[in-house]
Amino acid sequence: MKKILAILLATFALSVSAAETITIVYSWSAADVAANYWRNLAEAANKQQNQYKFIVDYRPGAGGTIASNHILNTQNVIQATSSAFYIRANLYPNESYDLNKFQSVLPLCLAPFSISSSKYKSWDEVPKDARLTIGISGLGTTTHLTAIQITQKYPKMEIIPFKSTSEAVQATLSDQTDFAVGFVGDSIQYQGPNITNKQSNILGISGNRSIQGKPLLINQGFPKVLGIFGSPAQAIAPVTMPEVKYNEIRQILVKAVKDPKVVEVQEGDYCFHNTEISDMPPAKFYQWSRDMWKNLTAGVKVN
Repeated sequence: MKKILAILLATFALSVSAAETITIVYSWSAADVAANYWRNLAEAANKQQNQYKFIVDYRPGAGGTIASNHILNTQNVIQATSSAFYIRANLYPNESYDLNKFQSVLPLCLAPFSISSSKYKSWDEVPKDARLTIGISGLGTTTHLTAIQITQKYPKMEIIPFKSTSEAVQATLSDQTDFAVGFVGDSIQYQGPNITNKQSNILGISGNRSIQGKPLLINQGFPKVLGIFGSPAQAIAPVTMPEVKYNEIRQILVKAVKDPKVVEVQEGDYCFHNTEISDMPPAKFYQWSRDMWKNLTAGVKVN
């Protein structure tokens, strides 16, 4: 009986230790609506195989720099980030990381940004000569770059950094700031007849595709470059990750992205699948992203 028990325990121990843990480090707050992509992706990845166990960790701060530097010094981790990953390195090269030390795993979906406010319902209500504030998800992020474009029309607007888009939107609801740059899903959840407190009004969105009838920023007198602004939810890995492991993780996640629950969460937050970027080889997507955001940040001055 003891031998049988020992064999069973040994078998159980082997089955428990067989799955190697891969940590997906999300660069912003766990409260972000976008964080749901990664939690659902990890769950879908775990359902389809038992070689790796995917978990999600959160390391917000410094526009994603904390998460980026963490994965460079930690084994078995990939980073869940956005286009801010490339922008931060361009705007703050001495305070961030070396893009040559990373590689793309895959992009998931592409989301536009929204400018929201609980104080104003339209740009017609916004005084151009008043001191205004706009919250972003950290310095050197795509939301920061978006806010800079907004300040061209409202030069007295001050940019206030937070750790995530959800925090920026919530700051408008508590009257800490006048506006916030975030994802559409961050604000939609604070709209509707069931919201008894302040509502988050979307005054405009980036890109060239209207969502729920919300006006495009490029049609409201803001710089036309906002028509191409959007952020891919994407996974990044250090180049030091063994090639075999990298390929295995990528193949698992490529399948997990197609899971109905993952697709549902992405579309529910208005992050849309983009065949053009998802079908690119990872190396090509990484270089394409580096080049695009380097060009878009050229000449941009930050404090």
